[in-house]
Amino acid sequence: MKIWNNLKTKIKKLSKSDIRILVFTIIVAIIMLFPSGYIRNDVTHGKVIEVLQDSKSKNQLSRSKVKVKILNGEFKGKVITMDNLVSDKAKHQISAKKGSEVFVNIEADKNNKITKSYIYEIVRYKYILGIVVVFFLLLSLMGGMQGVRSVLALMITGYAVLKILIPLIMSGFSPIISSVIICIGVSIINLLIISGKNKKSFAAIIGTLGGVMIAGIIALISSSILQILGLGDEEAQMVIYITGNTKFDFKGLLFAGILMGALGAVMDISMSIASSMKEVKANNPAMTNMELIKAGFNVGRDIMGTMANTLILAYAGGAMYTLILMASYNLPFERMLNQDVMSAEILQALCGSIGLIFTIPITTLAVNFIGTDPYEKK
Repeated sequence: MKIWNNLKTKIKKLSKSDIRILVFTIIVAIIMLFPSGYIRNDVTHGKVIEVLQDSKSKNQLSRSKVKVKILNGEFKGKVITMDNLVSDKAKHQISAKKGSEVFVNIEADKNNKITKSYIYEIVRYKYILGIVVVFFLLLSLMGGMQGVRSVLALMITGYAVLKILIPLIMSGFSPIISSVIICIGVSIINLLIISGKNKKSFAAIIGTLGGVMIAGIIALISSSILQILGLGDEEAQMVIYITGNTKFDFKGLLFAGILMGALGAVMDISMSIASSMKEVKANNPAMTNMELIKAGFNVGRDIMGTMANTLILAYAGGAMYTLILMASYNLPFERMLNQDVMSAEILQALCGSIGLIFTIPITTLAVNFIGTDPYEKK
């Protein structure tokens, strides 16, 4: 009861703009996280209610007979006995247990009689959504309204990438043009949401766009010189097959990946520098422009080391499978670097880091050029 009263008191203290942002964030979260409910009719869901048999054959194939209750679709409510096969050699497969929710493949004849059924995957998305909700709640509770603004900005970024950028590229639009437009839009909207409409935000936007575009230009030039695609032959053929575009722009796709990969880190460092310079100026209004620029560079240097390290480690973590695969062939170091996929991973990390480095002087000069108002609202 005390917690609820404290929550109501905090809500009453919010400004009208904060309340609008809070309501809008909740609406967007509901639309994005629960677009059509947990149970979709176009995918057959089921729940394992009983494991009838669990044995292992000589060929290392685990065969489980399970009873599954169908939760949706034309066979909703029907209990079906089916196989759940898991091979020891296929490590990604997981055996369903009693109580597990699963995706089921059902084949029926013309008389709607089931001829074949099996479990092809366990349900994971509900738990992923749960973790996402916990993350958003923690971010909001720990950060207050600033945390809520961050949640809104994060959801906008996710929507822009998944629902706008990817469909545009798959529809045949230029990955370069699409990613540039999305980056500009996401940067402007997110920084204005997080920090508000003020000189600090405008300086951070200029720094972000400058750093990201430099990273993209270097990536575009480098990928043309190195003649890399960032995908293996099979992956490239699969993309062509899915999109139906035999002239798919793979170099543009690599450019888009580098641009989006660098955007978060560059946005972070630009806002950090702009915010730090504003605070420095607020506490020492008499300082000269050169002193303010020097302070901005000092802050940028401290951030640069850890942020570049973060970016490199993030790409290395994402490329761990590739690194292990390359190492297993015991190739000489220069041959490992020469592989298309490995070169692409290194290029992404380095271009993002270079863009991050250029963000420091661009943001610092932007803050100095635009100016700072020590009394402006955060």
